Amino acid sequence: MILTKTPYRIALSGGGTDLDFYYKKKSGCLYTLAIDQYVYVHLSLRVLDDNYFIQTSDAYFVKNLKDIRHNLIRETLKYYNIKEKVHVGTYSTVPTQTGLGSSSAAVIGLINCIKKFKNLKISEKQIIKDAYKIEREICGNQGGWQDQTISQIGGLVKLNISKEAKISYKKLKVTNKMKSLVRNHLLLIYTKQKRDSAKVISSQKKNKNIISIYDSIKSLNTDLINALKKKQVKKLADIFNVHWGLKKKISNIISNNNINSFYKKLILKHNCEGGKLIGAGGGGFFLMVVKNKRKFLDSLSNSKISYLELNIDFKGSRVIDTTMSNFKK
Repeated sequence: MILTKTPYRIALSGGGTDLDFYYKKKSGCLYTLAIDQYVYVHLSLRVLDDNYFIQTSDAYFVKNLKDIRHNLIRETLKYYNIKEKVHVGTYSTVPTQTGLGSSSAAVIGLINCIKKFKNLKISEKQIIKDAYKIEREICGNQGGWQDQTISQIGGLVKLNISKEAKISYKKLKVTNKMKSLVRNHLLLIYTKQKRDSAKVISSQKKNKNIISIYDSIKSLNTDLINALKKKQVKKLADIFNVHWGLKKKISNIISNNNINSFYKKLILKHNCEGGKLIGAGGGGFFLMVVKNKRKFLDSLSNSKISYLELNIDFKGSRVIDTTMSNFKK
């Protein structure tokens, strides 16, 4: 049995500039952060029968690889030529389809299981490229390069994508000030609305102003990283507010009356300094900035608002358990 632990992510600035319709024209650049919420992927060999056993939101047995209904699991096993009958299970600490990169984290986690299972010599960057190819090109799931990259390496990362689709990334030093800002002033607030990221991304391409909007979003990068380094809470909130205003211009399905009302409630009633919706939009989580975390949490005591406190995951995807006795080589 092999078990991997892979972090989810939050895009801090520049999110969306890793989509191909943008970076092929202007090149993409963003800052992204791995957080302490995870997808766990389990891989083990079936030794008592001749079936695949798949456990995700449902559980089932199939005789043939082609009959695995979960396309990402099926195509990842095919990509690495896994001929053995295996048990694959995925388990998440947060709901899927909420803008935290769950699909990519699951693929990355499964690849790292396979790497251990087959004793493959695959570099960090090759894992990222393989995950992108499986999810984006083979399975056709829309999205960019961010999710695979940050889930694999963890920490705080600056990601660049050239017009030729070449990625480069740098894992940035995280100071105690930055750790404190994340831990004491950032929270994820759940809208309790799931969304279809593919539908949201497809809708963006119809906007004739989409490139200029993403230009403006990318221009926030320098101010964002400076605010993080200097622990400028109010400045960070202002940047997120500007980002959210720009993001809503991308597509009319990124926000709705319920989401807008919820955001105003967080600002006016619960004294959040500012924030933005994480991921493609349409639901999921707000990343909110609070000046006084304890005071904010006290204000939620009689509400039905769900939230997650945050810490940084520095390790990225890793194997956390192995029991090799039933692996027949």
